Amino acid sequence: MKNILLTATFVVQSILAGSLWAQTGNGEQFSLQEAQAYALENSYSLKSVNYDLAAAKKKVWETIADGLPQVNASADYNNNLNLPVSLLPAEFFGGEAGTFTPIKFGQKYSSSATVNATQLLFDGSYIVGTMAAKVFVQLTKDQKEKTEIEIRDAVAQAYYLVLVAQDNLKTIKENLEVTETTLKETKAFYENGFKEELDVDQVRLMKKTSQNQLADAKRQIKVARTLLKFSMGMDIDNSINLKDNLDQFVNPIRLKQSENVDYNVSNHIDYRIMDTQLKAQKLVLRNEQVKFLPKVSAFYNYGKNTSTDLSNVFDREVPWFTSSMIGLKLSLPIFTSFQRTSKIKQEKINFHKLENEMLMTQQNLKKEITISYTNLMNAKEKYENDLEGLEIAKRIYDRTRIKFNEGISSSTELSQNEQQYLNSHATYISSTLELLKAKINFDKALGNL
Repeated sequence: MKNILLTATFVVQSILAGSLWAQTGNGEQFSLQEAQAYALENSYSLKSVNYDLAAAKKKVWETIADGLPQVNASADYNNNLNLPVSLLPAEFFGGEAGTFTPIKFGQKYSSSATVNATQLLFDGSYIVGTMAAKVFVQLTKDQKEKTEIEIRDAVAQAYYLVLVAQDNLKTIKENLEVTETTLKETKAFYENGFKEELDVDQVRLMKKTSQNQLADAKRQIKVARTLLKFSMGMDIDNSINLKDNLDQFVNPIRLKQSENVDYNVSNHIDYRIMDTQLKAQKLVLRNEQVKFLPKVSAFYNYGKNTSTDLSNVFDREVPWFTSSMIGLKLSLPIFTSFQRTSKIKQEKINFHKLENEMLMTQQNLKKEITISYTNLMNAKEKYENDLEGLEIAKRIYDRTRIKFNEGISSSTELSQNEQQYLNSHATYISSTLELLKAKINFDKALGNL
């Protein structure tokens, strides 16, 4: 059980490191489906994905807005502390030929205001960009679905762990009660001279061992419940009760003779994520290709400017002069030293790489279905054998206890058979957890989780 708890702790923490610890009422009861639904509402990891999805949708509009009219305004105010000086021939001003006269052109203050409007008419990258933004939204939705699957997986494993721990506690309690009864009977036989003191000490030692196991089993349940609450996003300090029992999950697996392994992997979330990534890479390649096309935009500029020796450029005596312009702008790449050609080839290589990874994902999913199905069949067979072994060990222990009370069997044999029974029960507990885990893995491989 300790190893099982350590393994489960690692699984839950690695999958749900960001669960939200939300408040809930004390002693609230959950079925497995209710626990999974609760986790989907309170998981930090899923909330982060929802934020990503909202941002992706806003990114679509941001990309679309690039092709809509853009209007910008600018204004400036300048104080020419020292106007630039130009040298003009002195003879222009009646001076000596061959000499120059320094002249300052301009006025001390100047100001201007401009409004510029542009409209994109054609840009191949813009068209591809809007398509890519929508693909990015779909990829985020796929990631959200995968996160939900991982959350349901973690909650189910933690839920099963609690049920198994509770079953373990029940068996240990029952065994302790039997051992206490045996100890009372052994003491009575000893006091009447039918048993030795060694027999009493041996049974007393069995009781101490069972008490330690009981205390450990209680701690295991506490740890298992903590893991479940953590995976659900529930406050660790709150208490939780489980509606379902172990038989509700184990019996359907035992009764089902075979599983349907004929499955189309294209429906699996991992395959769909790869398919979306391939579409995105195709758009990246197309974006590099359309960069050879011209970019056309229209523009309109309107502005006013002035220049004066008055510091207040808005004075009524200061004249302002208007300027305006309308036109088209065309940008066409002519020669880039084969830089764009190189980028296209790189993106083609990346596209082929993703195609290869998609094929690998497809084969890996088929492999996982085959392996998980085989593991499930093995887990079912092992569970049945360990269950039968547990029943045999229990019968042996019960008969040995009867023989011990009748003076036919020794206390050492009784202790050994008790330990054999407890070991068989531990093996059964492990097999139960492995069976449930194998079922989860098989459903996950089929995309049914």
